[in-house]
Amino acid sequence: RIAAGLATAASLSSAEAQGDFEAEERINLFCDFNVVLAAIDDKASQIIDVRSAGRFNATAPEPRPGLRGGHMPSACNLPFARVLDNGKLRDRAELQQMLQELASPEQKVISSCGSGITACVMTLAAWEAGYRQLSVYDGSWAEWGLPSKLPVVP
Repeated sequence: RIAAGLATAASLSSAEAQGDFEAEERINLFCDFNVVLAAIDDKASQIIDVRSAGRFNATAPEPRPGLRGGHMPSACNLPFARVLDNGKLRDRAELQQMLQELASPEQKVISSCGSGITACVMTLAAWEAGYRQLSVYDGSWAEWGLPSKLPVVP
């Protein structure tokens, strides 16, 4: 649109209300593939893959060319859309019930997805459910699924 000289907005808008939120960097909320590798055999950790069941089980193709199908060993699957209801997080009791089927609140929960974005939704849902040992593997399947020596369960 810009290259063609077309308008990109009809009008300017601003937030309706100002808040007092101050962001604080929390490096420990993200981890790399070495942490995930160590978590595979660590009973104190649980990897939750939030991609669709088809991608997790390698029955649906990966949208990014060149990625292997399947999932990380010991990972469980909870598609991120299940923690949402009409675009908002489900209530705390529902989130707790869903997550307790996969991991205890005492475990370190590592969320992974296709590219590191929707894993953040799961991490927020887990926080709301009372989990506190949380991290996002932001390399996610875009990194893990590349042809490499990283283990994959088809």
